[in-house]
Amino acid sequence: MQITYPEGVLDRLTLFAEWTGTTPPKRLLNGEGEDRTFTDELLVYCDQNGLSLDWLWLADEKSLVMQAFHAARERAH
Repeated sequence: MQITYPEGVLDRLTLFAEWTGTTPPKRLLNGEGEDRTFTDELLVYCDQNGLSLDWLWLADEKSLVMQAFHAARERAH
């Protein structure tokens, strides 16, 4: 059975891995249908390497911008 991902997910994962010199997990999802969820390997990879699931899965850049904004504000105070 072929797993279908949202458009661009594999491209963004490959790009992130190239930029960071890391090796992404081979499996991203477990389960089928409504029971489908992220693998533990993907969640650990994202946590350990700072990969935003919003950017990876939804192509949402806003969360990245806001995270950097808030970090800069915290350093300024």
